[in-house]
Amino acid sequence: MDIENIKIIKNKFKVKHKINYLFNFADQNFVYLFIIFLAVFLLMNKYPYLIIASFFILIVISLISFFTNCEISSYLFKIDIYLLIIYFYFLLSYFISGQSFRNLLNFGFLRYDGSFFFCYIPFILFAPVFLNYKKALNIYFNFLFIVFTLFSLEGIFEYSNQLNLLTVKIDDYYVGNMFVALNNAHNATGSIYAIVSIFALAFFISGKLNEKIAYGAILGLNLFALFITKSRGSLLAFIIGAFFLFYIYSKSIIKFLRYILILLILIVPFIFLTDTFNRIKQIFYASDLSTTTRISLWEKAIFLFKQSPIFGIGFGRYNDAVLTYDKLKLSGIIGKIAFYKEQIFIYNDTNAHSTYLHFLAETGVIGLVMLLSFWIICFIIIFKAYRKSKDIFLSKVYLSVLSGIITLFFLSITENYMAAPTVMLCLSVVTSLTLGMYWQENKN
Repeated sequence: MDIENIKIIKNKFKVKHKINYLFNFADQNFVYLFIIFLAVFLLMNKYPYLIIASFFILIVISLISFFTNCEISSYLFKIDIYLLIIYFYFLLSYFISGQSFRNLLNFGFLRYDGSFFFCYIPFILFAPVFLNYKKALNIYFNFLFIVFTLFSLEGIFEYSNQLNLLTVKIDDYYVGNMFVALNNAHNATGSIYAIVSIFALAFFISGKLNEKIAYGAILGLNLFALFITKSRGSLLAFIIGAFFLFYIYSKSIIKFLRYILILLILIVPFIFLTDTFNRIKQIFYASDLSTTTRISLWEKAIFLFKQSPIFGIGFGRYNDAVLTYDKLKLSGIIGKIAFYKEQIFIYNDTNAHSTYLHFLAETGVIGLVMLLSFWIICFIIIFKAYRKSKDIFLSKVYLSVLSGIITLFFLSITENYMAAPTVMLCLSVVTSLTLGMYWQENKN
């Protein structure tokens, strides 16, 4: 071997050594900073570029890991194959319905109609092994609780003093002041607070005795914040999620009923302290503006679904389809397979206000079944992990994610939350990291 070839080999070795050195540094320190950012920026959807930038940097690190170490979490790999099939189906639906590749890259589309693609990136991002999943989850949950509790304190202060400074505003004029944090709408804030409150409840109920005071305080403050968002669907979803949590955590029916009774007793003071009794009563009314608006959006979704029940009218097409049904132009066999192909594109936060109806309208029975199956598969894997686990921290995480998924299913009845970035980025991060942790623990 000549001297020139030896120099080339040495240079290649040095480059690889430098990459590995930088990557090892990232594994120890740098990477976890961006895990923190993923928690910190959740309540700031007014400034979406912050969390987008954090994900972009993590994607770069993930790609470096993949091409240098080639180690992948097997559980996430299997989940990702199914997720990519869903992505392919939705993209096929998108293009068949007459939408262009250029529109696909439009920020307005990706933020609103196509936000689904961004919401599930964590499952792909965390498949290459470039961090300690358990450590990442510990950091993420700690900062999630810290950030949400600090926002809760600020929101409670503003709400109690009738101030509209930073986190409280009048979202719906007939409801009055609402806690929104740095989000655009109270429902987005309510949904994520329902999930984080479920997490806090899981850590509280399964934590050690010396941890219960801290987690109890976190739970109380986040619940207070959840109430003053005045999001009725979020509050109901939290209660159902809590019932499920108690059910799988309790080892007897007596203990289960006792937990429910304690929860209900604790909730009553919150109703009066937050002055949300009248808002909660509106759950049973069908005449307020919010309910009538939802009903009209549901009716539109049902109508569109009936026109094309198998494949839907096209991914991202719900907003584009005109409301005057008699003038709706669809291509195909009406009542079986038909797509909306008109070159009308509307990008805003309007949706069917129900994940189930929205995906039925846009992607048909096939699309909805695929999406729900994805979450059911995640749930089954983590439920098996929870039943086997003897580690206290792992059990807290498994219980949190399981209850979070159930809460998501009920949140999604009244909003399109399975494609809403605020709540989905949180749940996607903790679910994907949890699947990675389960794989890593078994491997070790």
